[in-house]
Amino acid sequence: MTEREIFLEQLQACRSKNGWFTSMAAAIKGLTQKQADWKSNGEMNSVHETVRHLDFYNKRYLNRFLGQDVPSFEGDNDDTFEPLDGAEGTWAEALQAYDATMESWIEAVEQAEDGNLEKWAGDLTHLTMHNAYHIGQIVFIRKQQGSWDKKYGVS
Repeated sequence: MTEREIFLEQLQACRSKNGWFTSMAAAIKGLTQKQADWKSNGEMNSVHETVRHLDFYNKRYLNRFLGQDVPSFEGDNDDTFEPLDGAEGTWAEALQAYDATMESWIEAVEQAEDGNLEKWAGDLTHLTMHNAYHIGQIVFIRKQQGSWDKKYGVS
């Protein structure tokens, strides 16, 4: 298996293909706005916030991978769970943004020069692990709230 094939498999697993872990598509299937915004306590992030956080980092790294300018970020990691532009946005908009970013990542890796993939191997590995980690959190949150259906993945 080539480096490109490995990264594509990892990105697709995060986006929509269940494998060793539940994909984002399965983890959020059927989740309503109210469920996505639910928190068990003030210390937790909601599913909605977690998806925003992932999209924030996925998009920044994608832009860097594509050689685009990435504006400096003056906040801290906690700020990435909140809407950065002041507009709350709907759950559907957050999902659409995340999915579009992941689709763009897949396209970028498909079209990338081998040298760029090699240069980015560490960052791409961390990016997919970061997604998998938070997808696991999303499943856990859904189990806490009683909205998880084990037919979508892990029981």
